[in-house]
Amino acid sequence: MSILQNFSAKSQPVINPLNKFFKKLQLKRCITRAGFKKKRGPSANDMIIGALSSGFIAENLHAAATSSAGNLLPVCESSMYRFMEGTNGNWEQLSLNVAHEAYKKIDSLNSNREKNRYCFVFDDSVLEYPKAKKMELCTWTFDHNEGCSVRGYSCLQMGWTDGESYIPLGSKLLASDEESESFQKKHTQKACPDAICKTGLDKRTHVPQIRTEALERTKPELVVSWIKRAIKNGFKASYVLFDSWFNYESLLKNITPLGLHVIGMLKQDHRKYYLLNNRGKASEYRTLQSIAEKMKVNSSKRKTKKINNAILFSVTVVAATANEKISEGIKLKLVFVSNRNNPDEFVVISSTDLTLSDEQIVKYYSRRWKIEVNFENQKQYLGLGSESISVKFDNLAAFANLSCVRASLLEFKRRIESDVRAIGALGKCISEQIREMPIAQSILILLASIKALPEILAKKKIITGDQVKAVRREISSLIRNWFSGLTCYVTEFISRWK
Repeated sequence: MSILQNFSAKSQPVINPLNKFFKKLQLKRCITRAGFKKKRGPSANDMIIGALSSGFIAENLHAAATSSAGNLLPVCESSMYRFMEGTNGNWEQLSLNVAHEAYKKIDSLNSNREKNRYCFVFDDSVLEYPKAKKMELCTWTFDHNEGCSVRGYSCLQMGWTDGESYIPLGSKLLASDEESESFQKKHTQKACPDAICKTGLDKRTHVPQIRTEALERTKPELVVSWIKRAIKNGFKASYVLFDSWFNYESLLKNITPLGLHVIGMLKQDHRKYYLLNNRGKASEYRTLQSIAEKMKVNSSKRKTKKINNAILFSVTVVAATANEKISEGIKLKLVFVSNRNNPDEFVVISSTDLTLSDEQIVKYYSRRWKIEVNFENQKQYLGLGSESISVKFDNLAAFANLSCVRASLLEFKRRIESDVRAIGALGKCISEQIREMPIAQSILILLASIKALPEILAKKKIITGDQVKAVRREISSLIRNWFSGLTCYVTEFISRWK
C-alpha cells in the first residue's frame, strides 16, 4: 500500500479498461449536459468515473474505498457520498444522456427494417433494505415474489431494445403511501418511523422533483412522461412493452396518441371485453376466460397457424369499461398462448397494432424478458440496491441511476466488439481487471525504481560516471532474465499493463 500511496505523476500511469468507452460515448459531454459542476478539487468528470469504477472494485462504496484498489477513487469515501447526493447535477439525465450515445452508435449498425421494430420496455422491481431504520422515504413495499410487504422502494426502470441489445434509460425510486387508509389497515407502524425527511429544498434543482415522483405521482403518469422525455431526447421506437401490472386501458389510451403501439400481457381478472364478429361489430361482452371457452368450442373449425403448437388462437376485441361507449374504447388483438408449465392454462398477450400476425406479437413481447435479465444483472454485478449504505434519498436515487450507466457501458462494449459474453460475465471480467490495476501499478513502479538505481548511485558518488552505463546494462539484463523465467500467466499479466 505504501508504494501506491507514494505513486507520483512521473510514474507510468495505469489505464482504466473502460476509458476508451468513456471517450466513445462522450461521457464528459454527457456529464456537462446533465448539469454537473465542481468548483474545487477533482473535476465532476473524475468523480463520476471514480464512482463508475467503484462498482467493479467491490460490492459497495465503503468496501471499494477500503480495498487495495481504493486509490482509484479521486477522493475519500465521505467526499464521494457528498458528491453523489449533491444538487448540482441530474443523475437521471446523465443516465439518459449516456444511453442515448450508446443508442446512436447501435442504431447506425441496424438496417431500416430493424429500425421499425425498436421497443421501449417498462418494469419495476423491489429494492429491499430489511435493516433500514432511518432511511428517507423507505416504506413498506409489496414484493410479489415474496408475497408480503418488505422495507424498501419500488424501482421503476425504462429501457430500449432492438431485439439484440438492451439499454436502460434510467431508474426512479418510488415509495408507498403510508398515510392511506388501506395501508394503515395492513400495517400498524411505518417502515422507518425515525426517518428524517429533507426540508427547504431548492425548487430550481431536480431534488424536489424526484421526491414528488416518489410520493405523489402514479406509475402510469411516470410512464407517459418518461416516454415523452425519451422521444424528446432523440430515441425512436414503434412499440412499448409491458407486463400485466401496467397493461390497462387508461394507460394504453395515453400512449397510442404518441404514435406508439403497446404490446403486453393481460391479467385474467374480472375485466370484460367486447368481442367483435366478422363484420367488426361488437357482439358479446365477455371476460378472457369466457372468450377462451367459446373459442375452444370452435377451435376445430378454425385454421390457425401455430408456433410449436404454442399459439392457441387470436381474436379482436374492444377494451372499454362498463361506463364507456364502445366507440370510446380501444381495439386490441388478443393472442392466447398455452402455458408451457401447465398445458391446461393459457396466457393472453394483447397488441394495439392489429396488423401484426400472432407470431410477431409473441416475438415482440418476448423482448420484454430483457428487462428482467437487466434487473438481475444490475443487482448481482452492478450494485443496484446494494452499493450505497446512505440513508439519504438523493444518494440512493443517484446510485440506482449509476447502475444503469454501467449497464449501458457494458452493453455498448458487448455490441460494438461483438463480444459473445453476457453482461454478467463482462462485468466480472472488468471487475477483475480493475482490481489487478494496483498490483500491476506496484510492479511497474518497482521496475522503474530499479532502472533509476544507477543514476541514484552516481549522485551519491557510490559509483563513478563511467560505471553508470555498465550498471544500467547489468540491471536491464537481470530484468530480462527474470521476465523470461516467469510463467506464461504472470508474463501476460505484466505485459497487459505496460
